[in-house]
Amino acid sequence: MTHTRVWRNNRAYIVTTAALLSTACSESYRSTVVQNPVPAVEAALVVSDSAPAVGGTLVVSVQAIAKQGTVGSYTARINFDPAALQFDGEVPMSDKAIRASNSLPGLVRIAGAAAAGFTDGQLASYRFVVLRANSARTLALVVDEIHMISRVDAKTTLTVAPNRVTSR
Repeated sequence: MTHTRVWRNNRAYIVTTAALLSTACSESYRSTVVQNPVPAVEAALVVSDSAPAVGGTLVVSVQAIAKQGTVGSYTARINFDPAALQFDGEVPMSDKAIRASNSLPGLVRIAGAAAAGFTDGQLASYRFVVLRANSARTLALVVDEIHMISRVDAKTTLTVAPNRVTSR
């Protein structure tokens, strides 16, 4: 056999092998890694009265309910009209959570954490003095951070719902 003929046979063998390998490896890639979905969380302010009397007290609670899992920590803000409401203080809770709040006219910054999580969804509660009629309408919740007890950041699936009124 001549050198040219051996070279042609090897070349044909290489081309055929490459064609077979490229056909055999044409399956689409599918990841076998299963990712845990981020739990959806709905947060809202819950007010004790939708139309409190001027001079009365309005209790405002921050609630966050997770569809799966439990909220473990958060930072948030309650915005309000300082001409309509005056911050009066925190409502004590006995759930073994750590909370901090800082109030300014028109704003209450809040943070909290609980090792076992906020199992009932109650993150914090505050008292306000009503200075003007329809003051509950000026309340707004802004959640800056929210994490599950599993350390998953739930901010991406957070929905802030409209304010709710408790039935007292």
